[in-house]
Amino acid sequence: MTDCDLCGRAIPTVIPVRAIRPLLKFAYPNGVWKGLCETCLDSAQKTHLTVDKNQNSCRKNRCALCGDKTGVFPVKLQIPDFSKGVVKKDVYVCKKCLKAVDEAYIGYKREQIEQKHAHH
Repeated sequence: MTDCDLCGRAIPTVIPVRAIRPLLKFAYPNGVWKGLCETCLDSAQKTHLTVDKNQNSCRKNRCALCGDKTGVFPVKLQIPDFSKGVVKKDVYVCKKCLKAVDEAYIGYKREQIEQKHAHH
């Protein structure tokens, strides 16, 4: 079991997203892998699609994936809670990480389609 890096949900497998951490760029120039559950990947993908080049970003928070303080955008999450069912919360993700989420989302969906065709 592993945990989603955004919502903390424990699931058997996560979807890998490459985040370029500014503080670790000399040690890991190709980035570090963060794992997202499918729900968080979908939420971050929706944010990526709605972010416009002219849209102002929030500068008071850090990116939840890479820790960078550049402009971040809110990603709406649904975090499972035993007492309340689901808690809705915003986390903030920078534009570079949203682009990495988009790449991971496309690869994940392509892989699902290929698996469907392989079973038929």
